[in-house]
Amino acid sequence: MRTLLVVLMGAACVLGACDAERRLHRRRDPGTLVVARPADVQLLDPARVLDTESIEIGSLLFEGLVRWEPGTTNIMPGLARTWEPSPDGKTWTFHLRRGVTFHDGGKLDAAAVVFSFERLLDRHHPNYLVGDDADYWRSLITAVTRVAALDAETVEIRVSRPYAPLLGYLALFPIVSPAAVTQWGDAFKEHPAGAGPFKLERWLPGDTLVLRRFDHYWGTPAGLDRIVFRVVVDPRQRLVELESGAVDLAMAILPDEQSFVELHPELELHQIPSNDVSYLAFNMTRPPFDRPDVRRALAHAINKQPIVKLAFQGRAVAAEGPLPETQWGHWEPPVPRYPFDPARARELLGEVVAAHGFDPEVTYTLYALSTPRPYMTSPERVARFVQAALASVGVKVELRLQPYAQHRASVQAGEHDLALYGWLGDTGDPDNFLYVLFHSANAVKGSAQNIAFLRDEEVDRLLIQAQAVTDQVGRAGLYRLVQERLADLVPWVPLAHSEYVIAARKELGNVVLSPLGHPVYSMIKREGKR
Repeated sequence: MRTLLVVLMGAACVLGACDAERRLHRRRDPGTLVVARPADVQLLDPARVLDTESIEIGSLLFEGLVRWEPGTTNIMPGLARTWEPSPDGKTWTFHLRRGVTFHDGGKLDAAAVVFSFERLLDRHHPNYLVGDDADYWRSLITAVTRVAALDAETVEIRVSRPYAPLLGYLALFPIVSPAAVTQWGDAFKEHPAGAGPFKLERWLPGDTLVLRRFDHYWGTPAGLDRIVFRVVVDPRQRLVELESGAVDLAMAILPDEQSFVELHPELELHQIPSNDVSYLAFNMTRPPFDRPDVRRALAHAINKQPIVKLAFQGRAVAAEGPLPETQWGHWEPPVPRYPFDPARARELLGEVVAAHGFDPEVTYTLYALSTPRPYMTSPERVARFVQAALASVGVKVELRLQPYAQHRASVQAGEHDLALYGWLGDTGDPDNFLYVLFHSANAVKGSAQNIAFLRDEEVDRLLIQAQAVTDQVGRAGLYRLVQERLADLVPWVPLAHSEYVIAARKELGNVVLSPLGHPVYSMIKREGKR
């Protein structure tokens, strides 16, 4: 570790950063937090994005009718102070807070809430949102049939059927300033105005994004005056800048270097079990992966333990299904359905070859990320493990490594034979995993979240039925049936559920991590600053 410290400090000095950055750190306004991230936001309108970075920023700029208790997935009041469902579960009435102000000076009222929904739900709305990402957010509230203002402080949301995941999705759903959307039109994605604890100061795409505290925020004021998000693509450079004091928080630290942070006297590692899954998806529209016997054979070929130990440095657990253990509704068989057994994999593949269902001379394409993601911080390393495992049972695989945005577009379009990907749950509800990732409505090429392109009537039926059940025990029973069915069909090989890990300077206090994959920035304070 001492050698690594010397190397890293030397690297910073070679870059001309060592002394200069330490002086910058001492001079910096103690109310400013600097964060190094591997990728920039895509857009600043949360209803038009899916990437983690954009959603993280959106949660600081915007708020929903409800929100999560910090560090948990428990629902608590947001822009609505109270709410109640009707006895039949088809009408929800929300009572808004008084005196809430948007960043542009506009006032929150029921009309603003209606406007925020209609730009997604009403095709005739002048600011109707189009695009694949907007389609995703629309799909989450597809049961909503009408949003109406009963008076200035009361909103009624009607749904076509009882819809249990609704509150979790409303915690994500951004209430926007109608005046700002009307003023900026499509450019609202670069000039956002919400009612969150921070507002946009400036954004230089691909480089720097700066937020400052919103002084008219309705809730508890943030402990920081300003947050600077810097794009630092090289993971080693993120660590160098953290060690030198140029940044306060560093995301996506390589697993190999996390022990260095733990041993450093000025740094600290923060981690929490993440609400995520990483997986190997089979494109079930392409032979031979349309055959369940081929998918089952390859499931036996993947040894998850070295992936967890080496690619995640032990900061993950091997996955037997799509839901992490921290997620209610999680189920896995008492004995793994597809234990690592390369001899069995070769035997099963041999049977398929004999039946002319698999050609061992064909080379298949495995699409994988080159950009670290919260659910897979070393994606290329995982990809090479999988490539070697498949080669060992006679399956030829060519890797195609791509940056996040390009990879997402490719797999949503179904260009892959096999794909490494992952999902970080947007809510604390199993629906956000199982419906989003396996229902056939989400298997449309071009916008697919179901990148295995599974289309199974039984899975679809159970998922829709679970959405309408109001008690958690009943829903969990249905989700168990879904997971048992998925284990039979094998659209994926689930790989791991990771820990969410960030590295920070030790002088930061109140660093609370959300299982949804973000620090709770409004709670962070620098020690010694009031």
